[in-house]
Amino acid sequence: MRFLLAPDLSAPTGGNRYDRELLDRVEGLTHVRAQDPDRLPELPAGSTVLLDGLVASAFPDALAAHARRLRLVLLVHLLRADDDRPGLLADEVRSLRLVDTVVVTSRSSARRVREVAGVEAVVAEPGTDPAPPSAARGAHRLLCVGTVGERKGQRLVAEAVQRLGAPWSLRCAGRVEEGFTASGTRLLGPVEGVALQREWDRTDLHVLLSAAEPYGMAVAEGLRRGVPSLVSAEGELPSLVADAGLVVPRTVDAVADALRGWSADARVRHRLRRAALARNLPTWAQTAQTVERVL
Repeated sequence: MRFLLAPDLSAPTGGNRYDRELLDRVEGLTHVRAQDPDRLPELPAGSTVLLDGLVASAFPDALAAHARRLRLVLLVHLLRADDDRPGLLADEVRSLRLVDTVVVTSRSSARRVREVAGVEAVVAEPGTDPAPPSAARGAHRLLCVGTVGERKGQRLVAEAVQRLGAPWSLRCAGRVEEGFTASGTRLLGPVEGVALQREWDRTDLHVLLSAAEPYGMAVAEGLRRGVPSLVSAEGELPSLVADAGLVVPRTVDAVADALRGWSADARVRHRLRRAALARNLPTWAQTAQTVERVL
């Protein structure tokens, strides 16, 4: 039997989307809702359990108690110690060494796991869905898809946009962290489906200036639609955008300068859009096949 131990997956986050795609595509994979590993004792001996890192990576003692009875596979979207909980690194390293197999969502995450724990991980990059090209052909309409807060860099972009003035605009699609504000920015909240497709259709350039980013699913979704991205030099972002985007330091000056250059040269915009449409990105079926081979 095969189980996915993960939290409620209804919220529109990248990690939840990844888990939902696996549930839809990996034969016999059953979702066990949990906020921590406390439900492991309920699972039959000999089962294979895919553990979402959010509910399991920081609980090595709980994993150790079942490491012989169950085959444990840890799915790491991002080490929490690298995101917002640096004190968890020791526990996460123990967990990485306890499980049978580690699956990560990017090559940069695989390098990080090898660096901190000496463990080789299987890379299963997130997939993308077929999508029509964006209708946008301008320069000044920016979109950021992802949780809206300090770590994703929306404030940096907002300050750069304010400095540049009209006709620049920034729209942010995603859950807004409590207390976060960015003057002059349209905060849309969580957006999915047709509504998100409409956002892509009006977007000239996607922006993601994350402080920590293992992959960048929204960047890939934009590339699939021919929308280039302006990204920070974090994690997998530079190699993901490659010749279909712009990579800048996480400073307002650098972002503003890059945006000026983007808007001033139509040939650059055309070249980046063509490169985005030409990218050979993995599909969700390929992602699921990689994970299924591990399970």
